Amino acid sequence: MPQLGSAPGVALIGRNRVFNDALHYASMAARHACPLLIVGETGTGKDQVARMVHGLSPRASGPFVSLNCAALPESLIESELFGYERGAFTGAARSYLGRFAAADGGTLFLDELGDLPLASQAKLLRAIENREVTPLGSTRPRQVDMRIVAATHQPLETMVRERRFRPDLFYRLNVARVRLPPLRERRDDILELAAHFMKPLRHTREGARVGWFDAGALQRLLAHPWPGNVRELRNVIESIFIDPPDGAITERSLPSYLTHPEFWDGQGQADAAEPVLDERQRILQTLSDTHWNKAAAARNLQWSRVTLYRKMARLEIPNGGH
Repeated sequence: MPQLGSAPGVALIGRNRVFNDALHYASMAARHACPLLIVGETGTGKDQVARMVHGLSPRASGPFVSLNCAALPESLIESELFGYERGAFTGAARSYLGRFAAADGGTLFLDELGDLPLASQAKLLRAIENREVTPLGSTRPRQVDMRIVAATHQPLETMVRERRFRPDLFYRLNVARVRLPPLRERRDDILELAAHFMKPLRHTREGARVGWFDAGALQRLLAHPWPGNVRELRNVIESIFIDPPDGAITERSLPSYLTHPEFWDGQGQADAAEPVLDERQRILQTLSDTHWNKAAAARNLQWSRVTLYRKMARLEIPNGGH
């Protein structure tokens, strides 16, 4: 499975089966020319998957052009997508190619598609269907040939029902679909991701020999709901290395909101050990259901056997049964 762990942004690494199934499907879809829709919460790696798909596609030698649909005011979206001619409007001192034409022969990545206004959705659909764009101020359409990859954290099906998203555009883009699970659904990857983000930072301060997380810090990492997903975890690791400890990483080195759960759960001083305890109970129940067959239990938990053995050791679950 191709992975982009060394690429900037959110690392596409981990052993979680659901996550790796999503990457596998994306790599299969990369071989085809059909549109691809990537759905998932903010910080799950949608941009990185789009770049992976481009790199594995027959268009890999062509350009990869991205546009964040949420970052532009409605008045500028059409000119950004389709370009404009010099003098098309006040301030247009030179012609601008536009994202569609710039992506000709490659991939056009439309991020945060769900934030695209309805009027712009209609024009986008027309350009995709006709494979041509007409720059503002021009009467001559330009033929374009690119692969469309779109991403959103919004529930497009709900938006279609509420008439906030065009059904024809949704059906046109929802040909191949990849869902990236949030980090709270792949907690077995948290420590591997943390180690990955720590690796290039270990020598950021001369004389500091940063170790691994102690038991208290590990508990905080595993208990946190990670609403910002992998991106939030990366930011937490970077914050630790602003003033890295000389030795084990303790709770004192973590951002304050991780050690004060009331900041994120609204429940006051929540017991951070509870999610870990729930995991222990889940493992024990699964082992009991499979008559302590480790291979079957790992499959049911969607983990590798190595991950299961590691968690059993950490949670002090005896290897031989009760």
